[in-house]
Amino acid sequence: MKSKSIKKNNQKNMKKLAITPFLMLFAAVTFAQTATPAAATAPAPEVKTQMKDLRKDIRAYDKSKAEAKHDINKGDIAAAKTELAVAKTDKQDIKADAKVLKSEGVDHPVKLADKQVKKLDVEAVKTDVKDIKADKVAKENAVKAGDIAAVKADNKDLKADRKDLKKDIRAARRDGVARHAHRIR
Repeated sequence: MKSKSIKKNNQKNMKKLAITPFLMLFAAVTFAQTATPAAATAPAPEVKTQMKDLRKDIRAYDKSKAEAKHDINKGDIAAAKTELAVAKTDKQDIKADAKVLKSEGVDHPVKLADKQVKKLDVEAVKTDVKDIKADKVAKENAVKAGDIAAVKADNKDLKADRKDLKKDIRAARRDGVARHAHRIR
């Protein structure tokens, strides 16, 4: 009885030893055929300039649509029609740029450019907030020092920075920033 079980175990072991080289060969062939991922290369300069042009077109489209909406709310239908015509030409430019970028291998160029526009808008708001905070600190230091000329200059800078912040918040909202840009403060 023991001899039969020993023979069966030996046969199983022999099968395992015979199959193992085939499996190792198969694994080696499989790994040899897979391509190694190429290192991330920077986009070509013409792609960068075309993406910049696409971002400008998207901003222009958003701006003309917002102006048309503003004109409609004021009741100026003629001005709204001209703004909508401008928006239509901007949309055609966006489609043309997207087609060129797709042919150069950029996936979803309009979506990518829209994300970049929103990111740039948020960064502009954040830098304006930093400028305002720096101006407030400079004003406080000038008040402590008793320098009236510096306080007036800091007030002027603070007022200009607040105006820039409001402008950038409006631009961010117009460009579709989902989160509230005014809460970044």
